[in-house]
Amino acid sequence: MEIPEEFFDRVRNQFLADAVVRYVSALRRGHSSIVLVLADVDAYVPGLNFVFGLAIPELGSAAVFLRRLRLWTSREGYLKRVVKESVHELGHVFGLGHCRNPLCVMSFSNSLLEVDRKLDKFCPTCVSKLLKLGISVPESSIIQVGHDRSYKT
Repeated sequence: MEIPEEFFDRVRNQFLADAVVRYVSALRRGHSSIVLVLADVDAYVPGLNFVFGLAIPELGSAAVFLRRLRLWTSREGYLKRVVKESVHELGHVFGLGHCRNPLCVMSFSNSLLEVDRKLDKFCPTCVSKLLKLGISVPESSIIQVGHDRSYKT
């Protein structure tokens, strides 16, 4: 699908992320569905130079913006980044905020280094929040904690 040109800021050479997510929210099929769009563009929100993704939970919609995720990595690295940012944005749609655990998929990423550092899994704190919201999380999507309370990657 084409993103309307009216969402493109010619001065910044980027799309306005909020407008894109609101636009794609029309793809939802009822209130029980969600939309996650992977857009091969660069995007921003006011106050930030760029965003890797954006979710609007009340609309059940999110987008991951792929252009920057492709930089300075292999195809495998790029795909890992896309998975992490997709899971991150879906976490927001399901009601999670940002996490202070730098390994948790819900940690805020302000750089590709931070995206690469985090895992594609939820920490126990975020899993607990999801469970309270009635959302189950497969064991394979949870960061495991060792007996010494250290995280196992």
